[in-house]
Amino acid sequence: MMQSSRRSALKLLGGAALTVTAMPVMAQTDLVVPNTYQNFKRGTIHSLHPERRIFNIVWEDLGRVKMRAADLVTNYPQLKVGQIVDTHWYDYLDFLIAKKTPASEAQGKAMIAKGARLEGIPGSQEPIRLWGMDGMVTKVDQAAGVLYLINASAGRPEEPSPDSGEVVQLPPVQTAAGKSALAGIKPGDLVTTVWSQQTAIKATIIR
Repeated sequence: MMQSSRRSALKLLGGAALTVTAMPVMAQTDLVVPNTYQNFKRGTIHSLHPERRIFNIVWEDLGRVKMRAADLVTNYPQLKVGQIVDTHWYDYLDFLIAKKTPASEAQGKAMIAKGARLEGIPGSQEPIRLWGMDGMVTKVDQAAGVLYLINASAGRPEEPSPDSGEVVQLPPVQTAAGKSALAGIKPGDLVTTVWSQQTAIKATIIR
């Protein structure tokens, strides 16, 4: 859950993550979201934002989640509030967890500009959007794989950005590589992080 010390924020779901440690920007030639991280769930559409191809969906066990419909969701114009849909989607995935340096900051910006692609999913014409958040670490929960920081940058593209200076809880890091990177971070460190946006690739209308 992404949280603030001054206001509530929307729920962040636990998801798998793909993390890379800081490396030269030019080495990042292909950013991939593995299809093993795909989720399948049935839920009810709560609201729609057609101008951004966003929809909120409610699942009994996860609550309300906002995600972007990729170009693969060809029936997005037919979606309506109150419909029950089977959704294939990807949760937040982390692509970069690193101490902030000129190199890691440049790497993060290059990743966000490039976007990612889905592994083994033909027909997608647009990249999966990435977003970043930088700031000073206030807490590291190694057991849960969660990083808390004082926001010094932007935030998720599908939500209003938290104010600069807010304490934010980032999504959980779940891969071995991510936890390894997290193990080297402590409160007081300045870090840069990059994540993928929650993204739907299919929404089958049930009724």
